[in-house]
Amino acid sequence: MPRSGGKKPSFAGQYNRHLEEMRSLLRTLDPGLAAEDEGSLNAAMDIYETDQHLVLEFDLPGISPENISLVQRGMVCVIQADKLSDTPDEPVRYLCLERHFGRLRRTVRLPDLVDPGHIRAEYQCGVLRIICLKGQEHRILIKELTREQV
Repeated sequence: MPRSGGKKPSFAGQYNRHLEEMRSLLRTLDPGLAAEDEGSLNAAMDIYETDQHLVLEFDLPGISPENISLVQRGMVCVIQADKLSDTPDEPVRYLCLERHFGRLRRTVRLPDLVDPGHIRAEYQCGVLRIICLKGQEHRILIKELTREQV
């Protein structure tokens, strides 16, 4: 069987492609969420799960915890942060300016497997970690009503 000359795509490349496809679908399904984040800086995000938790991690380097806000509305988490610029005391002429400053906002819809009443967050070394307890599936008993009970 002939082999192609191309390299096999890396896991990270495939993951990022799928993540961008999911973001695009979410923007299509709920344009309101995407519109809220337009014009804001964005934070890189990783999501992973353990047996009991879903964990979201956001890179927020150089932002102090008092400048970070995390709000939960139902199954949606909104992260807002202000990255303040370090303005030099004396006049300067930048030769290179690649760092971004200003308001950062990220809206994330949590999957249904998360228990919205059991979410906690921690911040360490520029990484915001949101830890969500997975909800338990409950079997609901169906009670048959007789005509007299109706």
